[in-house]
Amino acid sequence: MQHPKLFFVYLALLSMLGFLATDMYLPAFTAMQDYLVTSANMVSASLSLFLAGFCCAQLFWGPLSDKIGRRTVLVWGLSLFTLSCFAVVWVTDARVLLVLRFLQACGVCAAAVCWQSLVLDHFPKEKAHKMFATIMPLVALSPALAPLIGAWLITHCDWQSIFITLTLISVVLLGLTFYLLPSGRSHAPCETANLPYKRLLSRPQFSGNIIIYAACSASFFAWLTGSPFIMGKLGLSPSEIGLSYIPQTVTFLIGGFSCRALLNRFSGDQLLPWLLLAYLVSVSALLVVGLWMTPSLTRLLVPFSVMAMANGAIYPIVVSKALKAFPEHSGKAASVQNFTQLGLCFLYSLWVSSQIEHVVSITVIAMASTVLLALIGYFYQASDDKSAR
Repeated sequence: MQHPKLFFVYLALLSMLGFLATDMYLPAFTAMQDYLVTSANMVSASLSLFLAGFCCAQLFWGPLSDKIGRRTVLVWGLSLFTLSCFAVVWVTDARVLLVLRFLQACGVCAAAVCWQSLVLDHFPKEKAHKMFATIMPLVALSPALAPLIGAWLITHCDWQSIFITLTLISVVLLGLTFYLLPSGRSHAPCETANLPYKRLLSRPQFSGNIIIYAACSASFFAWLTGSPFIMGKLGLSPSEIGLSYIPQTVTFLIGGFSCRALLNRFSGDQLLPWLLLAYLVSVSALLVVGLWMTPSLTRLLVPFSVMAMANGAIYPIVVSKALKAFPEHSGKAASVQNFTQLGLCFLYSLWVSSQIEHVVSITVIAMASTVLLALIGYFYQASDDKSAR
């Protein structure tokens, strides 16, 4: 492969772009509300519409990338994202903002789907595991990094500078797409013209691993939804609440990079049951603290940080294994995987927010229920391994 270091930077930026686009403008909500002379609900609705587009457009770009190639899909998607980001600079009507944010989500989905497929297209199985283990901690870092970048930009410039920055990042990625990816399809041709979703979902190796991925992610989103209110009840200030997310981000990074190191000595199949055991124990500890003990910052953050570390190691293993079930259709597989993950995360976030008056108990109960889903996914995907022997 030509330019391996540049290609890694390219994949990392593609993987982070969706979360940067989601979260970078959050500190600008008030400024945008004042500038557009609109309600807070209208500005926050732009985030909801973005998430809806980000979830659903996965099912469009993924299969299309298998048919016409990653390069073409990325050019179209990144071009749509670039133009819609730049157009926000000139927005004076909140309704136009809603439309443009939806278009941004649809465009950035191309990057969210294709980066995973590009890993499988360009690296053998063992190397793909390690590449996922290297990039996914950066993906986890981007939701924490994005608001900080947005806050710095709005402090030194105006809110439009956030979307100009996103436009420039997308332009750089467009240039790298033309430079690094060959024209046409860079992956092996499909054996069939179109893989039915039924066949995709009926493969235990695929479905079982995406259930694990979605369940562990949903637990994270349940915590992210409830934790600001939990921390507020503990008496933390807004700045202290922000700082409380640092330990979980650091431990997630440690988990991801430790997984990469461990994969030099052990296979993903050997590591996964132990990682799920750590996940089970940490979430169970949170359940005990939330229901039968007096919650405190330390009692909550210690088990959650262990859970974050386990997730950081689990994600690259299950994502790589799921997509390897259909290497010729990795774009479609990645789209279904991401749709399942985002959809379940949305449902769990909705579950917690709908009963926010009981925020501590409902958050830990929701998180504990994901353990059952993760175990179902594990034993289901293990059945495929046994039948293959």
